[in-house]
Amino acid sequence: MLNGAKVVFAALVGLALAGCANLDRRAMDDYFLLTNDLDAVREMQPHGPAFVQALRAGYIENMEYQKAQFDYGDLRHFGRKAVAAAEGANVLPDELALRELDDAAAEELGAARARLMDAFDRDARRLAPIAAGRAQTAFDCWLEGAEYGSARAEECKARFMTAMAAVDDALASGIENVYIVFFAWDRAEITPVARKILAQVAEDYEAGKATRLILAGHADRSGPAAYNLELSKRRARAVAKVLAELGVPDTAMELQWYGETRPRVPTPDGVREPQNRRVEISLE
Repeated sequence: MLNGAKVVFAALVGLALAGCANLDRRAMDDYFLLTNDLDAVREMQPHGPAFVQALRAGYIENMEYQKAQFDYGDLRHFGRKAVAAAEGANVLPDELALRELDDAAAEELGAARARLMDAFDRDARRLAPIAAGRAQTAFDCWLEGAEYGSARAEECKARFMTAMAAVDDALASGIENVYIVFFAWDRAEITPVARKILAQVAEDYEAGKATRLILAGHADRSGPAAYNLELSKRRARAVAKVLAELGVPDTAMELQWYGETRPRVPTPDGVREPQNRRVEISLE
């Protein structure tokens, strides 16, 4: 005989299999949903635009991989995100704090997440919905794999980079002609993700799409203002150094730095905000 939780679950699964996706997730028991009837999650009808449908498909893929690895904690995690996406909820990429990462992985993944969130701020969910959804689910997969140093981390990273390239292409037709690279907290080193973006900037310059580049360094508000001003200068210079190595002449670059005075995301003093740790490269 089913207990109360199982009765609720059975009823909800019946609705899902009947094609009704208006499920009350508060009444769901994630354990029974994801261990007893994964097919119900797969067959739920997605709500909302193409972006959330891409999220649902990607999180189901992540979930199935974790099932094959007998990782039921992450299976439930990605399963919950798949269900939320199917219901049309605003599902965000995972925060780095969810995982235990070494410094190198945290630096690269922090920059990658900031890049993804910046694309969302520029309407990537609407302008490149499938690619944006794939980028988000690939990021979460990459983040999970990085915690354990698994080979899947590199596979998911490659998927993220491919999807973000498509997102960038879709956003390139916007009014602004600006590239942004992000940095780890209190760092000015160029990450592999940032280096790929700078390679595209150098290609655009070589192709004649710009005669001058404005490099503007920024910092978040987690340190003293004077220190952050110097840090933003170091970041602008680090970007200029890589661009020079890629063939952009020094005379074509103008460096500016603003410290913490021009945040993309306004925050109280002392707050670490990845999207504010950046260099914006304007092509003119």
